[in-house]
Amino acid sequence: MRVAEPADRAAIEAHLRSVTGLGGRSRKSGSTTERARVAVRKAIVAALGKGAEVQPELGRHLYERVSTGTTCRYEPDPSVTWLL
Repeated sequence: MRVAEPADRAAIEAHLRSVTGLGGRSRKSGSTTERARVAVRKAIVAALGKGAEVQPELGRHLYERVSTGTTCRYEPDPSVTWLL
């Protein structure tokens, strides 16, 4: 049996610390709901960013008016009248 070199040992310890939680406890994986919430938020932010590249004024408006979290919502600006 080969004894681990100090550099090998340090690398192994660093890896083990990265895959365990605080105090060496097991890490809990995120719930399905939380993973979905994060994925939706990322998709919304990416879409708003792409839209802002084309229409900076609209992008700024949506950035200020769209909120994400447990629920996602658009809160209209009462001073803006939409013509469709």
